[in-house]
Amino acid sequence: MKSTYTCIGIMTGNSLDAVDAVLTRFEGNKIRDVAGHSADIPASMAEGFRRLKQTLSQNGGDIEAASRMPELQFHRLHDSYIRLVARTVDELVAQSGVARTEIDAVGFHGQTSYHLPPSVAQKGRQPCTLQIGSGQTLSDLTGLPVAFDFRSDDLMNGGEAAPLAPVHNRHLAQDLQAKGIFPLAFCNGGNTGNIAIVYDDTVMGWDTGPFNHLVDFLTRTEKNEPCDFDGRYGKRGKINAALLRELFEHAVQTQNGDNFLLKNPPKSSDPAWYRIPAALTGQELPFEDRVRTAEFFSAYIFAYTLRFSPVGTPDNFLVFGGGWNNPVITDDFQSLLRGKAEVLPEHRETFAKIKNSKAQIDWSDRFGYNGKYMEARIFADMAKCLLTGEPFSFPETTGCKTPTVGGILVRPGEKNPRLWSRAAKGWNL
Repeated sequence: MKSTYTCIGIMTGNSLDAVDAVLTRFEGNKIRDVAGHSADIPASMAEGFRRLKQTLSQNGGDIEAASRMPELQFHRLHDSYIRLVARTVDELVAQSGVARTEIDAVGFHGQTSYHLPPSVAQKGRQPCTLQIGSGQTLSDLTGLPVAFDFRSDDLMNGGEAAPLAPVHNRHLAQDLQAKGIFPLAFCNGGNTGNIAIVYDDTVMGWDTGPFNHLVDFLTRTEKNEPCDFDGRYGKRGKINAALLRELFEHAVQTQNGDNFLLKNPPKSSDPAWYRIPAALTGQELPFEDRVRTAEFFSAYIFAYTLRFSPVGTPDNFLVFGGGWNNPVITDDFQSLLRGKAEVLPEHRETFAKIKNSKAQIDWSDRFGYNGKYMEARIFADMAKCLLTGEPFSFPETTGCKTPTVGGILVRPGEKNPRLWSRAAKGWNL
């Protein structure tokens, strides 16, 4: 087995704002980014995926049927997406100065478009997970081996198929532990939030629920802006306790009608479950108050989820993901961790147990891990682990039956026909 691997990781998240790509070297336990590059996703492509996801939400994830609907133009959307990803890879390689012959594989996550994990699949319904994207086409366009379809193996082995970040976070923690930063929590703030808590030789991780989703919805629909840049709207607003309670009780409903926020890990969420309560869009409250409350809610449920932590509230929190650029959310999270923020009366006992006056929040960048490419790097790591046969999900991270190696590998000129993941609806038929 080689001692050094050089892999590219690619991620396009639920926010559909950009293709993020990172070229990373793995030398034993050392992980080092060589270069990173992002390309904007055109608005028309993002809207095409939103229409596709809406249809899939309505038809139970039947991608076979959706791909044949003329109005969705699935094949045109898919091919445009893969060409954009390929151009991003080519630009990254050119900027890095690394020869293509040195690159062992590209790790390609694809675009998640439907997700029904075992934890919420109703009796008689088989779980499934759907990621769009042909690894073979990407391999042919870039001339590089491509590892893809990372979630299917875990789901077919009884797991949630998510989150995949915790094992990557554990790999990073090997370096951080030597610096005395341990135990610690890795906190991703994207469209969806997720947390990984690394302690001893163990990692536990799960989705926390919506992070940017509700705030971005408000600014996009009422201000025609993609997000609340620098928290400028939220800074002018006030937290409304009644709206906060409404969000906590009704904003994250699984397909079973359960409150996702109360479910025990392992668990993973789907933006299709995120509800927009009438009070969030109604005009009874000023826009700024609604944004402020939605931002507090993002931090609130991230802190609340620490009730599931097996080691209490760690002293160290490494944050990454665009949502943490909003200082309103970051400050709220710090205040909630230290017990300095007002919480709903019914949650006071829970937050009293969560309180850690020593809790410290730091950007992952401070320790040499570029937060912008943290999610993309997961799939560089997964590609490397597929090449070496290392498991990337475990019973304590996804609920899978046994440690699971994820993904399939294709090379230029091979004939893999898959345009979406193996564990899409109907995989077990």
